[in-house]
Amino acid sequence: MELLIVACLVFLVTHLGISGTPLRSVLRNSLGESAYLGVYSLLSFGSLGVMIYGYAQVPHTDFNWYPSITAYKVAKVLMLLSLVTIVMGALVKNPTAVMSEQALDNEVSGLLKITRHPVQWGILLFACGHLLANGDTASILFFGTFVLLSFFGMLSMDQRRRRETDPKWQAFMEKTSMMPFVALVSGRLRFMPDDINWVGLIAGFALYGALYWLHDLVSGGISLL
Repeated sequence: MELLIVACLVFLVTHLGISGTPLRSVLRNSLGESAYLGVYSLLSFGSLGVMIYGYAQVPHTDFNWYPSITAYKVAKVLMLLSLVTIVMGALVKNPTAVMSEQALDNEVSGLLKITRHPVQWGILLFACGHLLANGDTASILFFGTFVLLSFFGMLSMDQRRRRETDPKWQAFMEKTSMMPFVALVSGRLRFMPDDINWVGLIAGFALYGALYWLHDLVSGGISLL
């Protein structure tokens, strides 16, 4: 359990303590853009790998709550929404993604009209679904880390982008919203049929179906998808 705790802390600190703070600029200036991204990626993927290993090694017998049948059903719905959101969000050109600022020249489209952080919201839904379906301490640590990272990561990214002086960034931040549907309800944006990425939608459903049948092999438990 100690290994899992340390890995979760390193994973959180790497993202929230470096990427979303002035330390990011300090490291980029001292190491250079390529070296910084290399070190950052190594820490991120390394700690994630240790997290997965630690989670797989610890016993899942100390339950803080026992999930109900209703919780399992809600988790399945959240998982479908999360996978569709992640896939469709990954396919849209998002200026908030790494090294994608050139997308600021494009019109806001797709899931960006719903939220400027579709992938992060998808990960948040993914983690919440698994928290509902798993009440043991290890699962709370593992998936709770992704809940914290996704939500506070969005806040951190927005805080950093609001300091940008580029008018393109200012316009993008004012037009879009972090919270889903706020920009649409306020009338700043309108979601049109052309904004639906049918390839991404179908791929999201297909991924859900594949993971549904493979879940037992991956997790060693019952299918919670």
